[in-house]
Amino acid sequence: MEGGEGGGEGRVGINALVKYLRAKTEKLMMCGEFCNRIELGDKKLIDYAAAIASVLGAHVAATGNTVLELKRRGITARKMWAAEVIYYLQYDRWKEGLNLPARPDTVIMIGYNMDMLRAFTAALKLKGIETVVLDNIEVEEATFSLPPLSISEWKHTLEALSRSLP
Repeated sequence: MEGGEGGGEGRVGINALVKYLRAKTEKLMMCGEFCNRIELGDKKLIDYAAAIASVLGAHVAATGNTVLELKRRGITARKMWAAEVIYYLQYDRWKEGLNLPARPDTVIMIGYNMDMLRAFTAALKLKGIETVVLDNIEVEEATFSLPPLSISEWKHTLEALSRSLP
């Protein structure tokens, strides 16, 4: 995690991340296509994304068929290209473009590749929007990011996060 946030809170600072997410009132979760493709043992990444979005009460913007899988899991999601989401947030058009009641105070991302994550987090950071990356790669530009994790560690971390948030 950036700047040592969460230090001493366990291997990936879950307690600090949980505290951070609980403190945020307007959360937007972006779910990428990798949510449909990545399997973490007996579940897919989409299962963890849905559980975390649900417990956080986050608004969800999803790309491609990810929106269909989220809806099958009972999550209200808006289908959008990731670049659209970033554009609307960068230019303070979140109300008209994303149909949100308020400007997000944090954007949670899961299911994207490293290059996209770095570009998204850097663009939002310039606008003062905080970001959380829940993929198993460290993104220095993010406010919070998981460290590099094996598939098994990533699964354990996402399970711990979804259990700790309510």
